[in-house]
Amino acid sequence: MNTIKKLIIRYSLIAIGCVSMTLTSCSDDMPDEAFYTFTGEMMSDFLQNNEDYSEFAKIVTKAGKMDLLSAYGTYTCFAPTNEAVQSYLTTKGLSSIDQLSVEDCDTITRNLIIDVIYSTTDFEGLNFIDKTNMLGRNLSIEPIPVLGEDGDTVNTTYRINRSGDIIITLANDSVENGIVHPVNGLISTSNETLPTVMKRDDNISTFNLCLELCGLDKKMVLIEDASWDPRYWREEKKLERTYQSGAASQMDYCHVPEYRRYGFTAFAVTDQILSQIYGIDKGDWEALWEYAVGVYMPDENAAALKSDPVYGTGEEALKNENNPLYRLIAYHILDRKGIYEKLYTNCTILHTEINPMEWYKTMAPNSTLKVEYVWATNKFRGNSEANTLYLNRIYDPDRPQLEQRGAIVEPTVAEGQTQVAVNGVYYYIDRLIDFSEQTQQTVFNDRMRVDFYTLWPEPMNNDLRTTTTWGGLSDVSDPSPTAIAPNYIFPPGYLSNVEMNEDGNFFLQNCRNTFWSYEGDEFNLRSDNNSYDITFELPPLPTGQYQIRLGFTAMAYRGIAQFYVDGQPQGIPLDMRKLDDASFATRIGGFVNLDDLSGDRKEQVKKDMHNLGWYHGPHSVRNITAGEGYLKDDKRLTTSGSASFANNNGIVRKVIYTGPLDNSVTHTMRIRSVMAIGGAQLMLDYLEFVPKSVYGIEGDGKGENDL
Repeated sequence: MNTIKKLIIRYSLIAIGCVSMTLTSCSDDMPDEAFYTFTGEMMSDFLQNNEDYSEFAKIVTKAGKMDLLSAYGTYTCFAPTNEAVQSYLTTKGLSSIDQLSVEDCDTITRNLIIDVIYSTTDFEGLNFIDKTNMLGRNLSIEPIPVLGEDGDTVNTTYRINRSGDIIITLANDSVENGIVHPVNGLISTSNETLPTVMKRDDNISTFNLCLELCGLDKKMVLIEDASWDPRYWREEKKLERTYQSGAASQMDYCHVPEYRRYGFTAFAVTDQILSQIYGIDKGDWEALWEYAVGVYMPDENAAALKSDPVYGTGEEALKNENNPLYRLIAYHILDRKGIYEKLYTNCTILHTEINPMEWYKTMAPNSTLKVEYVWATNKFRGNSEANTLYLNRIYDPDRPQLEQRGAIVEPTVAEGQTQVAVNGVYYYIDRLIDFSEQTQQTVFNDRMRVDFYTLWPEPMNNDLRTTTTWGGLSDVSDPSPTAIAPNYIFPPGYLSNVEMNEDGNFFLQNCRNTFWSYEGDEFNLRSDNNSYDITFELPPLPTGQYQIRLGFTAMAYRGIAQFYVDGQPQGIPLDMRKLDDASFATRIGGFVNLDDLSGDRKEQVKKDMHNLGWYHGPHSVRNITAGEGYLKDDKRLTTSGSASFANNNGIVRKVIYTGPLDNSVTHTMRIRSVMAIGGAQLMLDYLEFVPKSVYGIEGDGKGENDL
């Protein structure tokens, strides 16, 4: 939907008393029937007045949710037909809605409603709907061809959660407070934990067996932190409020997260793959243990190890995190809910130059996993499948000796299987993955750009990053929890493995593709009392020599802080202020736009900056400057109407640490305020972990790229 159409809808809603600001963007070819007609009929009226949905109306009424659908708002409802409801009851051995409990009706209703408007055109290219439903679940999406009488495809509909198809001839039925999509099946959900959901899938029986033998299934059952009480931080500490971020006219509202949920993602290898590629028969976990010994202990004799109390095949040995089978299986699990499209982001990343990449800590000891979405448009594709998500892949034509295929992540699982659990999601992958010496020497022999959003599981588990990348600052002052891109503030104890003083405010400015921020979002530190002090764990990386760089944008209202690694101060305090262009450029070595340079002059300018510990911003990252600021995502991001971070003398990378990192040690970074007067911010955008093999090239070697 173009900007004008969105504004017409928005101001029409305001005119009739709706103050919600949760409209999502759509493609320009939205069908006319998807637009609001303002007939006076609310979603509740639609269900109650239409006999085809009378059974669902009874469910909504019994759940006590009809008043919700009578109120102004922006809802999408997947309304099952009477036939769909009756079919559902039959599968449950029931004959009437009267036999459903109030709790059952509440679950069914909330599973079918999303508090954002989606037309069917918004589902194009998605595997999951980006906004969670009212149960906090992401519903899967599959395009299904609609065939004509001659067998040719005449249209496309969408299957929701593998259990109900949108009736395309009735789709996009607009009411005053949203859109109704009739479906021919009651969309299912699961209140079971991820290991229980996975156990129902016989295609991954060997993987499931190993989960149980290693005791990992017991570590994947947490759902929600019941002790978390946002009201304390809102009402007692007055933490949820506006803060001064710079100019007096710019006030951003921060929300305390409503929940503190746990989550898990499992990348499971099917029995068929284990048999075809690795020669491991279904259920033969010992053969998989022997494979793991070859991966993690290649110099050991598997037969001699079987009785070892730590590395062997005994009941207790398999539950030891140093056991090779435990390490192998646990490496396939993340401690966060990784919905397919949210395992990576296109926001601000120019995919004609580079593939989006993320790095996640796994549940295996001292290990990290690489996620990469491969586009067909840049030199890093090689022979890999385009538009495909990979794990532990590396391809660089400038360093062909490091090539590793990795594993493909399939967005869906087998027909009839529930993929999303109450606390996570699982996928099939077409290879085993590991954190072996070979993987460390290839995949991790690269610059690792780690967005702060991915450092901790809580932001992903609680779905805090919006995928609607709206431009501008028009909505950041909106105190509504349904603001388009709400910002969040994190009290002490909310984020895992983070220690901070209560004087400090640590907050997320949400994803906006006009920001000078990698992936559109950024974390910031500030203090009401001019004092913050925060310590957090760094991701576990292979043992070696590294540079650790901090990416940020210097501005006049930034502050000054001392950085520490493993408790040791790193150089002089970092001053993030840029009071004027000239003095800041001089301080960082004489900034010159990379696009204006070539040859020896370009290399000399970079060398002058590097000698002082500074780097240009990444050339492959861009912020929207005009025209397309309202893209729903940045798959269409081009050099037109956007600006490279490498050509902005406020967007920089600063070397914080140069030295060894030991994989057997948990490393930490501490940031302590030196100057935070008046709420001066310290921006934390991303960290780069760069092996010496990348940053330390000398002589005729291929130097680190500018991407």
